Amino acid sequence: MADTKKKLRMITYLSPTIPVELFETYMRYLEETLNMEACLRYESRWGGPPPHRVDPFTADEVDIGFMNPSSFLQMLKDKNEYVELLPVAPIHVHPKAENRPVYFSEVIIHKDNSQKYKEFHDLKGHRWAYDEPESLSGNSMTLVNLKRMGFNASFFGHIIRSGSHIASIKLVLEKTVDAAAVDSSCLRAYRRDHPEYKDKLHSLTLWGPLSIYPVVINSRLPDSLKQNITTALLNMSKETRWKRQLEALDVTGFVKSDMSLYNAEENLLKDVKGLSIDTVYY
Repeated sequence: MADTKKKLRMITYLSPTIPVELFETYMRYLEETLNMEACLRYESRWGGPPPHRVDPFTADEVDIGFMNPSSFLQMLKDKNEYVELLPVAPIHVHPKAENRPVYFSEVIIHKDNSQKYKEFHDLKGHRWAYDEPESLSGNSMTLVNLKRMGFNASFFGHIIRSGSHIASIKLVLEKTVDAAAVDSSCLRAYRRDHPEYKDKLHSLTLWGPLSIYPVVINSRLPDSLKQNITTALLNMSKETRWKRQLEALDVTGFVKSDMSLYNAEENLLKDVKGLSIDTVYY
């Protein structure tokens, strides 16, 4: 007889920027706590469901998703009736986070250049890397800060689209570029997992904070299951075994959240509308 018991289907669009082990930890915890089988899909090509494909929530292929805020906000703007914000958010460790569900855009340079580049303005005319045009921390924050300074993309002498935050970090380490803006959670994980490079990277400046990735739920799920998932995640760090696993991945737990968390992202997306890292935009 076929097994008709409900399975919890999860997807992450955030790896390898954020190590997939973190989302595997969420999956194992929910599977154990809710007493239901769970599985995790790993999509590394996009930060969220691409607009040219039917998204897995509409297709009813997933129940929980982790994606970048801009993708989620676009789905809401498109009036996708199958996505909802689960009212919880993770706390990623950062010295400036102050126990808030936020991350930052960190401008990094090679430590060898720390005397040459003292502040962001010193990068004028030099080589720059960013991950993707849609990236808030890798690109949007750069565009906004250039605009505030009275500059455009011609501020840099040469610009490389790296394809990922990890690739941007490697370009800085290799000195192929002089600087890059990267996701602070990605940078922390890279330093943790590659201690041999830890002292070769220098943070020149910090932009933000930005709101942490949303936990997106399929609206078709029963309200009781949505509530059970919410309660389970809020209690995750209260259990010693799971708290240790989270802390090993630089997360302290989950806190209550709502859509107001993403107001700043909506304003940021409005600020960068029509701006481009590749062309003069005003």
